[in-house]
Amino acid sequence: MTYGENGTQIRAGLSGLLRQHRIQHRLGGRGTHTLPETTTVEQRREMGERIRRYRAGALMWCLQAVEAANPRINLETFDRARRPAAELHHRLATSYLASDMELPSLEEMTTAQEVPIVESWRQIAKAAALGEHDFMAGVGHGRLSERECLTVLNDAAEVTRAIVVLDKRYANVPGWQQICERGRLRDAAEACSDLAAQHEPDFSVDSRGWRPPSALIEGQRLPGIGGVLQAQHNMLVHLSKPPNALNLRRVLDGQRIVSHEAARRASQVAPELVERWVKREQTYQALTDEARNVGGLVGDGGPAAAEAANAVSRLHHVHVNEVADPACLQDLDKLFIRIDARVASVIEEGVAENRYFVGVKVPRLVDAKDHQISPLRQRYVPITSPVQTDLLRIVRHDLRPASAVAAPVPKDRGRVELHESIEHRPQRRSAPDR
Repeated sequence: MTYGENGTQIRAGLSGLLRQHRIQHRLGGRGTHTLPETTTVEQRREMGERIRRYRAGALMWCLQAVEAANPRINLETFDRARRPAAELHHRLATSYLASDMELPSLEEMTTAQEVPIVESWRQIAKAAALGEHDFMAGVGHGRLSERECLTVLNDAAEVTRAIVVLDKRYANVPGWQQICERGRLRDAAEACSDLAAQHEPDFSVDSRGWRPPSALIEGQRLPGIGGVLQAQHNMLVHLSKPPNALNLRRVLDGQRIVSHEAARRASQVAPELVERWVKREQTYQALTDEARNVGGLVGDGGPAAAEAANAVSRLHHVHVNEVADPACLQDLDKLFIRIDARVASVIEEGVAENRYFVGVKVPRLVDAKDHQISPLRQRYVPITSPVQTDLLRIVRHDLRPASAVAAPVPKDRGRVELHESIEHRPQRRSAPDR
């Protein structure tokens, strides 16, 4: 689940709730003469308390979103651009602490509710709980641009405004506790929305967030090109742990061979991939040559090197005529892109953390009176020293995928619907002419 997916569920649930009126009747209270009362006051009180717990989960998501969008939220500052966010953070914290209601339990968030309006609140609280992981996995200041931070701030402000509107609508629910200083919280949220509206939003933040780690594809070897994809995927998973220099060279050489063999098999099925894979083969050939004198004993990488060898062996057993589905080659190309990015990160991190060194020949004076051959002395120095190879240059300019200029992400319909639901004002019906 990404930030965009969790946020979409929260906004969709609130938009649906904003279209619902007569809350007492929807909880089973007394309606018209044709709709009798179906729940007791005590039952409606219990449902109201459960909704308040779900509401507390949504407010907590808003509080964490504001903190993630502004790192200086708790610091004294005279920057006017920071004041609306700091005010919203203060009002959210005040409203949450003033309420004596706890967050919903795991059972309440995972158990479906019979009453539709309570179930809508449960879905909102569930998405909010899942969304809290996003702020620790890439959705935060320092990892986002200023425009993306403003987008997150605006999302928190719009959700807060929707909760304030609903809080007023639920005032007649038995035992309902209204938000503390609701008017000031509404004003702070509106100020943040106005601040975000002055800048062009960046909705690419929706693709960020927490994702479960990739798992190995275990079991027997898959037939055909599927076995190659299986080995490449497993190698990528094993590269999450840095390899030593020897196994790194084995991985590089394996990717060189796989690129060469894959290009041969794509000439008839997916010719648009041949040139890209030939270039990839040349890049890994250059990396293999430059890594010949690289040493380093830190790390393991044995499983990654083994899977790289498996990919080479399995691809050798796949005949050119057996590859008839271009979708498999497209999947292999996607794996190539992810592997290239991971290998580039492994090398750059290894160089920065002094896990990899380059061997150089050092001349020395020897006593040659016995006329014996004296081998040259070899020493290992950091790759970033004046005596260095072109390894980092190849990684940064040839291996690492170029950061393409992404097209602007359009504003999703969920944000528009939530804003329209908040701003909606029913028109008064004019009296009939007499």
